[in-house]
Amino acid sequence: MTTMNMKINNEDKTFEKKIEEVQDKLRALKRVLVAFSGGKDSFFLLKAAVETLGKENVAACHVKTGFSSKNDQKRINYFSQLLDFQPEVIEIDLSREKFIMSNPRERCYYCKKKIFSTLKKKAQELGIETVLDGTTYSDLSEYRPGLKALEELNILSLLQDAGLTSAEIVEYLKKNAGIEEYFLTSSTCLATRFPYDVQLDERLLNIFDELEEYFVNMGIYPVKIRFIPEGIRIETPARHFREVLENRDKIIDFCKKTGLKFVTLDLEGIKSGVWD
Repeated sequence: MTTMNMKINNEDKTFEKKIEEVQDKLRALKRVLVAFSGGKDSFFLLKAAVETLGKENVAACHVKTGFSSKNDQKRINYFSQLLDFQPEVIEIDLSREKFIMSNPRERCYYCKKKIFSTLKKKAQELGIETVLDGTTYSDLSEYRPGLKALEELNILSLLQDAGLTSAEIVEYLKKNAGIEEYFLTSSTCLATRFPYDVQLDERLLNIFDELEEYFVNMGIYPVKIRFIPEGIRIETPARHFREVLENRDKIIDFCKKTGLKFVTLDLEGIKSGVWD
């Protein structure tokens, strides 16, 4: 089905109908392994799976890499407590993957291939045939080379197939699950903070992880700290600009302790797919 046809069909569906489609497919699958990123969308999928199939028929795994952040773990802990369901954490080392660490334009494809191959193997060990991920219909409008890897590995994206958007999921979780605001914001891997072809390494990734955690702890979120040569560009919604400027001296001091020379604020606010 083409993206255009999906859009046409999606306009005719109610949110309730989309949920029913997800539940019907889950029942047909019977047992599933959910790839749990720690984000709101994969939480929504895991919640639907547990409520539809029961905990005994659902496994969940989070694959931790050098591109994961400290705030990812906060999200995992938060959502796990809400569901009383603890995903297994599997660590894989990407630092030796020279091609991935060179950050090519297709990095996401190769990274997803590694992550979901690991999850497929785990599912096989558990006797589970199907691995699910939390890709939504909204993701079709962005440059997502990782989607090709999911297709090649036969990973199912039930939310996307049903036409569920991230905005619909946020609205539902606000009304029905009492999720704190921070955990409804988007979460993407640290590699997306860097332009393509900028060489990634553990030290650089850790610096940007610490910087984002610093802003989140100040209550400034959503936020993305983007790489510029010898410095950073702070992306956050305009409503936070005053707070950033009021804390200007503290922010500059913290950032420069990491060795950065330039600390800038992006007047366009937060953006997705900025390097694309």
